[in-house]
Amino acid sequence: MSELRKYTVEFLKVLADPTRLVILDQLKNSEKSSSEIQKELRRSQSTISKHLNLLIDNNLIKFEKKDNIKYYKIKNNEIFTLISSINLIVTTINKEKFKDLRDVDVYDTLS
Repeated sequence: MSELRKYTVEFLKVLADPTRLVILDQLKNSEKSSSEIQKELRRSQSTISKHLNLLIDNNLIKFEKKDNIKYYKIKNNEIFTLISSINLIVTTINKEKFKDLRDVDVYDTLS
């Protein structure tokens, strides 16, 4: 496996975690401390710390210390273009499944 492919696979693994995707979404419009993220996600401090460190190690977020508190923010906004593209592909590929889910939701609502 080439070095580029290896790094690509590792990068995609980082994005493949629901908690990390939510953290990225939380940081999309503003910086936040780990305690703010922890509170919003209702996860333990150690869990949030682990995910934040992986996002930092993969150059997706960075932090700035203010009065001994780390505030995390997006390092590269292009990540949202990538996530949006992935969402579009997933939606296109699963169009029929999503349609079926909507039909079930409508049926459940009417029942």
